Amino acid sequence: MDTDVLANPERVGATDFRRGALAAGLVSAAWVALAVWRPTATYHLAPFLVAGAWPYFLRNGPLRVANVDALRAAAAGLALAVATALVLVGLDVMRGPTLWDRGHAILEVVPIALVGAGTGYRIARCGVAVEP
Repeated sequence: MDTDVLANPERVGATDFRRGALAAGLVSAAWVALAVWRPTATYHLAPFLVAGAWPYFLRNGPLRVANVDALRAAAAGLALAVATALVLVGLDVMRGPTLWDRGHAILEVVPIALVGAGTGYRIARCGVAVEP
């Protein structure tokens, strides 16, 4: 167990980060599979779910997650969502309509993923604070 985790119960260990990465990776893989299956459909909620899954799954019980850990997970989830979208653009399977009917679907991925990362961060930070 990490010494930071023992000193501060709000800090999360490597196992928790792997759990968050696995959850975000599974959602990302599902997004790719759906996009390849139906390239003319747009999955508007997928970047939100990919970006928010990593920090969301850091929660382990009622304790809130330390700020630095929640930020790292939110940034990693955001990066994974954007990278997944870029892969989908490279595969030419993001041909569906956008929310505002102009431009490419990649243009809506970043704002939606930012909202997802922020929501995941906020959920990770909610909880019982540990008094030092």
